[in-house]
This record gives sequence, C-alpha cells and structure tokens, in this order.
Amino acid sequence: MDLIAACQRTLEGAERMVASLRPDELAKPTPCAEWNVRQLIDHMIGVNWAFAGAASGQPPSPGSSPPTAGDDPAAAYAASARAALAAWRSPGALERTLTLPFGQMPGAQAIGFNIGDQLVHTWDLAKATGRDRTLDPEVAAAVLERARQTLSPEMRGPGRPFGPEMPCPEDAPLSDRLAAFLGRAI
Repeated sequence: MDLIAACQRTLEGAERMVASLRPDELAKPTPCAEWNVRQLIDHMIGVNWAFAGAASGQPPSPGSSPPTAGDDPAAAYAASARAALAAWRSPGALERTLTLPFGQMPGAQAIGFNIGDQLVHTWDLAKATGRDRTLDPEVAAAVLERARQTLSPEMRGPGRPFGPEMPCPEDAPLSDRLAAFLGRAI
C-alpha cells in the first residue's frame, strides 16, 4: 500500500466527517470516554500537527499547547490535515527517524500511527453522531492487519492507549471489526 496515498485518503475522510458536524453535536460523548466530539477533534488536530512537525524535522515542543478546533472545527481540522500531508510528502520524511512525543521511530512506521489514529477517530466521530461508520476498506484492512501484528497486551487497559478487544461478529463490517479490535464497543 502506498503510505502517502493511504494517509491522504484517511485525512480526506476525516476532513469530510469533521466538516459534516453541526455545532449542536460538538458536546456529544464519544467512544473515547474522556472526550466529547469537540475534544476528540482537538486531539485529532493536535496529532496531525505533531506528525507534521516531526515529519518536517522539528522536535516536539514540550509544554506547548497544540492548536484546537476553535470557532471553526472544519477549517482547523483541514489546516492540520494539509500540514500533515505536506510534511509526509516532503523529501525523506518516510526514510528518516522522527522524534515524536512518545519516542523515535522511522517515518514509514510513524505515518502508520498518523493514519491509524485519524482513521479510528473518524469512526469514533461517526459513532458519536450517528453517521455512517464505513471507513476506506483498503486502509482499514491494512490498519487492522498491522494492529493485530503489533498491539501487545501491555498496550491495553486503563491508562493505556487501547481498551480490551471488544466482541464483534466476524461478518461485521470491516470498520466495526477494526474499532472493536482497538477497544470500541460496537
């Protein structure tokens, strides 16, 4: 799979989702218990800006506050997505070792985290607002395969990045199977 193309499709899907949200939906709870819709969008924006900086060779800025959705979540998200995609497209971004808030890793591995984060949080926004939860099937399959290979039990549980795998029928849509594997109740 072309990682840049997968990232572009993922960010474009997330951008469409955020743009479709109404102001009255921003306070709704999400599958991420600690965040409502607005807070989840803030997280997604912050993640995009963090990866944009890292892929551009900028070290993380400890203690600095990431940009938020502000008064125009759609525009704020779109700006973060454009910045991340431009950074990933910069020469050498996938080949160099990036410094991220959680450590160092090759760019080709880090872009997978950007893709996975934005993809599953797009599902979270859809679930929270009653929208279609269907994700790009090729990208969702790749993220699920990678997660199955790399997600260790130590990464699951309270205070960790992922919850326990949730029950999900084997014939459920791929998007839901991915979400359930990453700890979301379907």
